[in-house]
Amino acid sequence: MIGNMKLLTKSAGQKDILMYQFGDPQLPTMVLIGGVHGDEPEGALVVEDFIEHAKVDSQKFKCNVIVIPSLNPDGLAKNERTNDNGVDLNRNFPASDWSKDHKAPRYYPGPTPASEPEVKALVQILKESKPFLVVHCHTYIPQICYTGEKSKKWAEILIKDFGYPMTDDIGYPTPGSLGQYCFHDLKSACVCIELPENVERSQGWKIIGPALLEIALRGP
Repeated sequence: MIGNMKLLTKSAGQKDILMYQFGDPQLPTMVLIGGVHGDEPEGALVVEDFIEHAKVDSQKFKCNVIVIPSLNPDGLAKNERTNDNGVDLNRNFPASDWSKDHKAPRYYPGPTPASEPEVKALVQILKESKPFLVVHCHTYIPQICYTGEKSKKWAEILIKDFGYPMTDDIGYPTPGSLGQYCFHDLKSACVCIELPENVERSQGWKIIGPALLEIALRGP
C-alpha cells in the first residue's frame, strides 16, 4: 500500500475503491471511512482532507491509520444513498443484529449480510487489523454518535470543536450498521460523525479535522 495507496476493491458498479495507509503498520490501527452513503458527500470530503494533512503529519502518528475516503463511489456519482445494487451499505454489515426488514427502499440491507463487495472488503480489513477505533463520516442531523461505552472517550475528543451534540443513540434502530458490527462482533470502538448538511468544505474540516488528527497523533 505515502501513505501507501492501493485498490481495496471494485464497487458493485465496478468503480475503484481506494485505501490509504499512514503511520507505522505495526502500531494499533484506527480506521477512518467516508462516503458510505452517496447522498452525503460532505463526509467523503472531510476524509479526503484528512489524507492531505496525513501526508504531512503521518511521521508523527502514534498509530496505524487506514483511510477509505469513498466506500460508495456508485452512490456518490449519482447522489444516491445506495450502491449500484440498490443496497444501503450501512445496513449490510454482518452484525449479529442484521435484519432483512427495512422501512423504505433506501434502507434495503441486501439479500444477505455482507452481500456487497464494498462491505465484504471492509469487513476483511477490519478483521485483519483489529482496530482500536473505527470512525465513519456522514451527513444528517449534526451530532457525534458513539456506539458502546469504550467509544465514548473518542467521541469526547471529536466533539471538542464540533459545536453539536454528542449522543449514544442516533434515534432509530440501525441493524446491520457499521456501528452495530463493531459493537456486537468486533468489540471495537466506533464513532459516527454526522456533519451538517451542505456544510462548506473548509468549515467541515475546521470542526472535525483537527480532532481526527489529534487521535492519530496520540494513538490509543
